[in-house]
Amino acid sequence: MIYSNKQVIKLGNNILKYIFIMIVIGLIGFGIYRMGKKEKNVNHQTIDQTSTVNTIQTDLRFAICNFDTINPLLSNNRNVQEITKIIYEPLVTLNEAYKMQYCLAEEIAKTDELNYVIKLRKGVLWSDGTPFTANDVQFTIGQLKQGGFSSVYTQNLNAVWQLQVIDEHTLKITLSEPVDFFEYNLTFPILSEKYYEGQEFTTTPKNIAPIGTGLFKIISVDANVIKLAQNDNYWNTSKEPMAKEININLYASAGELYNAFKNGEVDIVDVKIKDVEQYIGSIGYKKIEYKARGYDFLAFNTQNALFADSQVRKAISKMIDKNNIVATCLGSGYIASNFSLDMGNWLYTKDLSVPTNTEEAKQILIRCWLGIQK
Repeated sequence: MIYSNKQVIKLGNNILKYIFIMIVIGLIGFGIYRMGKKEKNVNHQTIDQTSTVNTIQTDLRFAICNFDTINPLLSNNRNVQEITKIIYEPLVTLNEAYKMQYCLAEEIAKTDELNYVIKLRKGVLWSDGTPFTANDVQFTIGQLKQGGFSSVYTQNLNAVWQLQVIDEHTLKITLSEPVDFFEYNLTFPILSEKYYEGQEFTTTPKNIAPIGTGLFKIISVDANVIKLAQNDNYWNTSKEPMAKEININLYASAGELYNAFKNGEVDIVDVKIKDVEQYIGSIGYKKIEYKARGYDFLAFNTQNALFADSQVRKAISKMIDKNNIVATCLGSGYIASNFSLDMGNWLYTKDLSVPTNTEEAKQILIRCWLGIQK
């Protein structure tokens, strides 16, 4: 059995839900447009799809506590990693089903077990108007491989042995050993080589507001707030968010953040703890729950002769009420799962759940016993 945690996003009660969903999902890696079609209610009222833009609030206030740096390669803050997805872009991204989609890369060709040729998207500009090139990818990978700092993305490139820039929009990556689905490791954000030229990457003051290729750009930073606005140079003209500005309010602790949310100073709070209600109450806001990727795995010891029989394992599985075990042992905030990828992954192609059925389990065990007797 697998137990999968839940995460919760809390939404303030003074902003239209339609805007919330479009932005929140972008912050957690699923795109800021998709969910706008699914949720359109705020404070139990419905927004008319024919409403003019003047009736919709176009600025949002997000929140981060224990802020370290907005540089996504250097930051170890989970909320920074989420918000920077709309400022900085990777070569490839994952959709809501965790399937790879091209972003700054236009094509990736696997020529053999160790070599990959990457064609980059042409016409992409950084937010300051300079062109995005293969040198930027080389620079970013070089920093992650040799920068001497801890990054959540470093392990993505453990097997990268060599990188060769072929031309302005083409590069070749050679691995030291084969890596299954290596393309899925190319989800780290790309930073500009020219922006950091002549600067020490980890200590330069330029880390206050690095430029990006994403939908939003940083326009100002102070001790309390980082202000974002739409990036006029954004390459994907098919995307036009309804939000025009985002303020990232910075707080020294989670307690300060929760108080700011309760006082209406923050519109969106993304939290991981399952008992957040004890800090912000249970009314006056909307919430979205989404499955986390962490899980605890329980399995039969098939070295035991009894459990080596697949029919015995099947019978025991039908005797177990997974939902009851989770509720009794773990309480709220957890759900029963049957497979590590059953939270909407494209590889999860059929329902693997095993409903509780003690009578069927009994019949399976009887057949097993009779088979032994024979």
